[in-house]
Amino acid sequence: MKCGHRNLGRIRYRVEVASGGQASLVEFARKPSAKDGDKLHLTLEDGRMLDCQVIDSSPYCAVVGEGPYPERRTSQR
Repeated sequence: MKCGHRNLGRIRYRVEVASGGQASLVEFARKPSAKDGDKLHLTLEDGRMLDCQVIDSSPYCAVVGEGPYPERRTSQR
């Protein structure tokens, strides 16, 4: 999990899925070390990516976007 360029490491999580099949909420085993309103980038165990927003001081984050993300590099490595 990342917050901007800062790597927050691995945290156990549970994803709640809405009736339409979209992820809506992520519950972490512990509160991420991020402030209320911060955006987190979470890579799931199955490789999918979620963008989440921290909700106050709770261990919950609201899902605000899903990957995959387009390649941003302009040249190959």
